[in-house]
Amino acid sequence: MKFENTKFEDGIKKEWIITNGIGGFASSTILGINTRRYHGLLIAPLTPPAQRNLILSKVDESIIIDNKKYDLYSNMCTNNYIAKGYKYLESFEKEYIPIFTYKVKHTIIKKYICMEHGKNTVTILYRILNGNNVAKLILTPLLNFRDFHKDSLNHEFNINQEEYNRKLKVILDDKNVFPIYMYASDGQYIKHNNDSFKNMFYIEEEKRGFNSIENHAIPGRYEIDIEPNSEKEITFVAADKSKIFPLRF
Repeated sequence: MKFENTKFEDGIKKEWIITNGIGGFASSTILGINTRRYHGLLIAPLTPPAQRNLILSKVDESIIIDNKKYDLYSNMCTNNYIAKGYKYLESFEKEYIPIFTYKVKHTIIKKYICMEHGKNTVTILYRILNGNNVAKLILTPLLNFRDFHKDSLNHEFNINQEEYNRKLKVILDDKNVFPIYMYASDGQYIKHNNDSFKNMFYIEEEKRGFNSIENHAIPGRYEIDIEPNSEKEITFVAADKSKIFPLRF
């Protein structure tokens, strides 16, 4: 199934989901806007298939071309604010996995999302076909650690993190038993201090009469340089186990 140049009113109603076979899943809308508390890129069962927790809400992507920043991400927030990265979304398609295609000027960004069967692991593959300009891709993960039936309204996160060669270990709110691991195959990791995404709005939860607002933690961001007239692949991985990564703490 493929959608091209989808209007906001239609895209916000169309959802996708993929699963890992042990109770975990990734899900959102075809615009990349989370409209439910159950949306996220890594909802992981801590004791499979039970204790499902939202771990990775989403990854917000931006691209800088000739010193101008273009936000590819889309979010709904309170006070009717909508980040409109979907205007760069040329198409969405899903057979087995969701595939997003963005275009900014002469640069094409394709994003593939998949989960590893039997593991709480989500992988995002970015394929960049760059135009004749210097570019930089920015990946900003939004983390959480809450039961997938609940929310993080007004929550202030305690973020502890270690980083080694783009491999990241994050502990939220002193939950040492359940670290979150992330990795990017290229670029530079830049740590943020006491950063969070505040007041993400879930329109479908409001319709159901539930709380529709929550915060997410932002540990930092990855920045990846892309040469002019080049093709580049970048892999981003998030998981609950460190053994999936080529380097260990």
